[in-house]
Amino acid sequence: MIRIKWGEALKRRQLVVAVALAVGTLTVPTGQPAPAAAAAERTPGGWYAQLPTELRVCDGDGWNGGPSVAPDGSVVVPAGDNTGFNFGQTGQTYWFAPGVHTLGTGEYSTVTPGSGSSYLGAPGAVLDGMNANKYAFAGPATDVRIAYLEIRNFGRGLDNNNEGVINHNASNDWLMEFLYAHHNDGAAVFLGSLNTIRDSCLKDNGQYGVSMYDDQVEGDSAIKGIVVDNNEIVGNNQDDWETREPGCGCTGGVKFWDVKGATVTANYVHDNLSVGLWADTNNIDFLFDSNWIEHNQSVGIWYEISYNATMSRNVFKRNGWVSGNQNLGSPSPAIYISESGGDARLQHSITGSPNLDIRNNLFEDNFSGVSIYENANRFCNANGNTSKTYCTPFVSPTVIPPPYDFDYLDPINATHPCYTSIANEPYRSDCRWHSRDVKVFSNEFRFDQAKVPCAGTYCGAQALIATGADNLPWMPYTVSGIQQDVMFNNGNSFHDNAYFGDWRFARGWGDTISWNTWRAAPYNQDAGSTLDGASGPPPIANALDVDTATLEGSLGKWSPWFGCTLERVADAAHSGGYGLRVALTGASFGVSLANWPGFTANPGGKRVSLWARQGTSPGVTTATLSVRWFNADQVLLATDVVPITGLTPNWQEFTAQLTAPSTAATVFLELTGGGGATGNTLLLDDLVVADQQ
Repeated sequence: MIRIKWGEALKRRQLVVAVALAVGTLTVPTGQPAPAAAAAERTPGGWYAQLPTELRVCDGDGWNGGPSVAPDGSVVVPAGDNTGFNFGQTGQTYWFAPGVHTLGTGEYSTVTPGSGSSYLGAPGAVLDGMNANKYAFAGPATDVRIAYLEIRNFGRGLDNNNEGVINHNASNDWLMEFLYAHHNDGAAVFLGSLNTIRDSCLKDNGQYGVSMYDDQVEGDSAIKGIVVDNNEIVGNNQDDWETREPGCGCTGGVKFWDVKGATVTANYVHDNLSVGLWADTNNIDFLFDSNWIEHNQSVGIWYEISYNATMSRNVFKRNGWVSGNQNLGSPSPAIYISESGGDARLQHSITGSPNLDIRNNLFEDNFSGVSIYENANRFCNANGNTSKTYCTPFVSPTVIPPPYDFDYLDPINATHPCYTSIANEPYRSDCRWHSRDVKVFSNEFRFDQAKVPCAGTYCGAQALIATGADNLPWMPYTVSGIQQDVMFNNGNSFHDNAYFGDWRFARGWGDTISWNTWRAAPYNQDAGSTLDGASGPPPIANALDVDTATLEGSLGKWSPWFGCTLERVADAAHSGGYGLRVALTGASFGVSLANWPGFTANPGGKRVSLWARQGTSPGVTTATLSVRWFNADQVLLATDVVPITGLTPNWQEFTAQLTAPSTAATVFLELTGGGGATGNTLLLDDLVVADQQ
């Protein structure tokens, strides 16, 4: 369905090509661009230097560009009260004469289109709902075009919550273009399958500029193949629904729901009173390209329990300032990836990648950068699944059968395999959404703390984190396990980015670490990246290997020396899933590494730390960690002592600032203690010998 004139089509194509050429190639590559190409896309003075005039749709007058006289054969709609006008002919063109058009005072008075028809406005044509009519265009018709109209004041206050004004029924094959839709309640525009909204100003609407919802088709997405292109989306959520319904997740410039295949390009999304672009629940195969996303009160792009997206060549500036300060316990990033990622089993024809790729974007002075997050309690049948009857796209049927009580802990009355078989594959994997295969590369991240109203620990942060609670005895997941997956096992990576400013990095529960620690083992993030133009090898974040430090994969290099036995056990974990238990067989004990003369080390300042607690009480109260430094010839240079005193049944961190000798090549550890008794246990975890930052 294309009824645009050839002159308009040429102008439209020239605009798209010009924008694409300004930011780089029109082709969406399937892999990482060459470094030179990536740098060229970020060159100052081009797309990233200044907002293109073409994106300031609301400053233009495009909606007044319709035909000044009625097209041949069209039906003329006179200005004034159009109550009872027959808008339902099929295959017809309707021409709205200049002036204000109304539809009477009936709540459900609306334009009900005929299939295959067009509704065009003359310059100055306005369709006004007078805050009396709920919907401007509604009904099941397909193949409809609406263009060159100002559409305003539809909705009856808060009655339009979660409803759409234009294409209220989310019908298929609609083209909506050159519209000025403003001060409508609910969403100005609803999208159905094969819908396009473009070249329009969507401003100051009560809930959304654009949204969509359709009843889910079992085993498939409800809405397919939508295009949101070259719109200005500004000032939406005027009715402040997040305050009226706390936690509703029901606001934004655009809210996508259950869509398979979306192209979101060259939009100016700014100053919305919530999220800019929000894809929530089983959205698949999205391209966000060449958008300018600025000064939205909350997240710039939020991709939530959804899969397979490419976010490329976008500009993010000053997003999340309000929400970042309102909720200090959670990041308010420019891009929020929440239980989302890539999966090759799902459609990715539009994205060009089976991953979730975030590449060649500019981030400047947002509250934080990119957050990759997973809630351990968010899976199909859990109380953390805010989508209630929705399950992941891998589970069939995708609608969980009754009962829908998500507060009880005993799932014995449910028959869905996400209840009955969740401990077994494939349900263990496919009954939850995962943050995985998220690749963040070839981006430019700028952050000036003097310009951003910072508060809390997440301001100016990148994040790979997971939270939740181990409060459902039947669930096969743990918070620590999900944290390990998000950080180490799910293929999430930052690399080849350019950072400018005072950045920090969050892991685990959200505790922040430095640039050097983030890049070093065991995290190994941002390989090939630079900070303020500098690269080079980072300082050693831990001389010990991962298993010796954290016990997650094995006993590491630990060996019993005398008076004890050693065991790697789950109930000895300070973080992660495992720790080291020292079980005494006498009054005194000794533990040492089994790799004399130890791990590779370098000279200079060191921070040594470990966590310890009594495994039995009363028990061991005092121990000593001896840190021995050797040169390359395995000659002992010095021994430093870290006292471990006042041990209790609670975890405590013991630290020391040391200096390795100038010719140090290795470090060797020994732990000794006395005053205990046979059967006493001492628990150890998270041992670090690191370069001082």
